[in-house]
Amino acid sequence: MDVLSQIRCLVIDSINDEGVSETILVVGGFITTLAKLESETSRREFEKLLFGTISLDAVDLAYKPEAYTRFNLVEPLLSAVGLDSQLEPRSTGVYRKRWPDFELTSTEIPYIGEVKAMNDVERGAEDIKEYLGIEGFISPYGILTDGVEWSIYGPPADGGRTSNPVERNSISLADSLKTVALAEGYWDMDLLSSNIRSNGVAQIEAFPRLFDPDQIDVWALEKMPRQYRQEFLSENRSLQASLDGTWD
Repeated sequence: MDVLSQIRCLVIDSINDEGVSETILVVGGFITTLAKLESETSRREFEKLLFGTISLDAVDLAYKPEAYTRFNLVEPLLSAVGLDSQLEPRSTGVYRKRWPDFELTSTEIPYIGEVKAMNDVERGAEDIKEYLGIEGFISPYGILTDGVEWSIYGPPADGGRTSNPVERNSISLADSLKTVALAEGYWDMDLLSSNIRSNGVAQIEAFPRLFDPDQIDVWALEKMPRQYRQEFLSENRSLQASLDGTWD
């Protein structure tokens, strides 16, 4: 079965009696993102971005790279899997110049998030660790993403909720983005190996499983050090208030 048929079957199989599922929304988000990116970059830039050889910082856009990534990759993907978010969570009584970019508002377990420009996710590793240590936050987990690479940071398995956050889970959507681009006719079949194509389909299926609101809560509790679980089994999130922010 060719990749176009695989994508179509994946979309058809994802539709249930309740309507359109998360999988088709992820594919739809990719299609919209690719069309916008292709219209705003040169052919060479488009291919380099999708193959990860340049970051969005290297492209002359009408928007700042991190804002572009958030609006066109991160928010659509979060929305596709049913995760709501809002900007710049703040800790009452703490004054600082920089805050996390977003927090999830549709999960029981608090998550903060940091967005970097597409293909520049490495720059955010120290930022998300720093934000998880902000005094007054009760958020044990943080998401670091550039819209393509997604990592969840949190307490190490042996304890220490905010003193030493580490990467606990991750997923790449790099091959899935390239695969959907192939299915949409942006380049020829020969440009992608069969391994990339099959891995791309697998990534499209895996992303909703990891970031489904219920599943991500279950995962968080399972991975959380035992001494902290009871705190987050309650419904108390009052210590972390979020204010609407603006993107520069």
